[in-house]
Amino acid sequence: MQVTKPKTKKVSLTKQRRAETWQRLTKEQQSVIQKHIHYQQTSLFMNHELIGHGRHWSLVAFHENMNFDSPSSPQLYCDCGRRLKYQYVLTNNLGEEIKLGITHFADHIGIPEAVARQLQAEIHQLNFGLDELLQRIRRHAGLNQEMRNWFIIHQDEFDDLPPNTVDFVTQNLPPEREIQTDIVRAYKKATYVKKDHVHRKKTKLNKKAWQEIFREI
Repeated sequence: MQVTKPKTKKVSLTKQRRAETWQRLTKEQQSVIQKHIHYQQTSLFMNHELIGHGRHWSLVAFHENMNFDSPSSPQLYCDCGRRLKYQYVLTNNLGEEIKLGITHFADHIGIPEAVARQLQAEIHQLNFGLDELLQRIRRHAGLNQEMRNWFIIHQDEFDDLPPNTVDFVTQNLPPEREIQTDIVRAYKKATYVKKDHVHRKKTKLNKKAWQEIFREI
């Protein structure tokens, strides 16, 4: 069965709500989300040819600074010394490695400004998608236990599922909205039980019964 293509809504959480929601998650749930973010970031960079100073660059690692709002805790930094929320580790065809913030791609490795701006815009869109996910978690917007169990058993019946879907459902995290809609629809169709309608035959009163009724009146 075909799955609906996902769409990302612009949802932005405050730093406090984002941190609170993240802390409520289990280690397993956090791990699944981080794996999902890394996959998205890697896929995004693969769609762009990063050429700067005559060298080809590729993303080899992506790190999120979970202590960004606590400066006294261990931090992530750009190679220029700037503290980072998100750190991108890139290597080039000569084996050189550099650690950057997204706003420093043009400055440090010579990526054209237009490409750098496009990357920034797409990464911001991914961040909105993460906030939407955390918002849905706050609202307990995932599948119920019966639906999760059913999907795990019947996952092979769904075509072109995003790579994270099974891990999300297994860890009781809400899959993307359109994917969840498809799962719910398929579950209801598969588990629908048609109720048997019992037709009761109307009893006709005979002449004697009618006489008894009118006698009582």
